[in-house]
Parts: sequence; C-alpha cells; structure tokens
Amino acid sequence: MLNNLDLMIIVFMVLAAAGLLALVLMFLVRNEKIKKASLYITSALGLYVGYISFRIFWPMFMGQFVIGAILAAAAIAAIVLSIAAKDNVKKFNIARILAAASLVLGMINAAF
Repeated sequence: MLNNLDLMIIVFMVLAAAGLLALVLMFLVRNEKIKKASLYITSALGLYVGYISFRIFWPMFMGQFVIGAILAAAAIAAIVLSIAAKDNVKKFNIARILAAASLVLGMINAAF
C-alpha cells in the first residue's frame, strides 16, 4: 500500500518526465506547431509547479513561496511573450528559455 510520501514521489517523477519530454520537443524539433505546443505545455507545467509551491510553502517558508510566485509569473510571461512575438524569432526564443527556466527552477524549488 502506498503512503503519502510514495504518492508525492510518483507525482514528482511524472512531472519530471513530462517536463523533460516537453523541453526536448521544444528545443530539438524543427516544426513550429510542435514548438508552440510544447512551449504551452512547459508553461502549464511551470504554472502547476508554482501552484504546488504555493500549497507547500505558504505558512512557514515565505522565501520559497515568493520564489514559486515569481516562477509562476515567469511562466505566464512566457505565454504572453510567445503570443506577442508572432513572427519575431528572437522573442519566441526568449519565451522558450523563460518557460524552460520557470519549469526547471520551479521543480528544484518544490523538491528541495
């Protein structure tokens, strides 16, 4: 039978695998539609990890709570920047890097 710690590890592993797949697709595939879809998936996962940080760290660890809020805001900024970029490749690349950083740093913040 699984206890809460086992379930938390399973959820973390699923999030890490989905995030890694989205990051690989976002940076290695040449198709623009797949890049945009994986950007939105990465940003959504970054938002979810930010929400997890809100739920975990609210009463006691305000520093990590603020970091989670900043990273969730960065994921939202990546979505807005990708929509505003339209045909600008540099802005789209910045949005991809921002979404990837939001996801990776959010996972690190929530895990440690």
